[in-house]
Amino acid sequence: MATHMLVLTLLLVAIAGTPDAMRGSRSQAPRIVEVTAQRFEFWPSEIRIREDEVVELRIRSDDTMHGFRIAGAGVSLIVPKRGKGDAVATLTATPPGRYTIECSRMCGAGHNFMRATLIVEPAANGDPR
Repeated sequence: MATHMLVLTLLLVAIAGTPDAMRGSRSQAPRIVEVTAQRFEFWPSEIRIREDEVVELRIRSDDTMHGFRIAGAGVSLIVPKRGKGDAVATLTATPPGRYTIECSRMCGAGHNFMRATLIVEPAANGDPR
């Protein structure tokens, strides 16, 4: 999977939400995907997006501080502990494939098992997206 490249535009790491002015500059409004991190899992554990679909990931923690890294994609966010805000990333993914999401910050004894999967599916022929 090292040959696959995930093209991403990171917006910001910190507080929840994306300024409306930034959203208005895109031709397509992003699909929002809420992700929850808690010892020792991400929910949902599988995220499916279409090739070239614009997606805004909003990652929040239900307990302690976590990391959110998409392996091989250059994405590495810190997810603040519960009540301290969300980590937000907006991405457009190509090419199709499976990408591992992992916690990149030690969060306890089960840290090494904290994984999820991002699946980028091919866009349908004739799909205007």
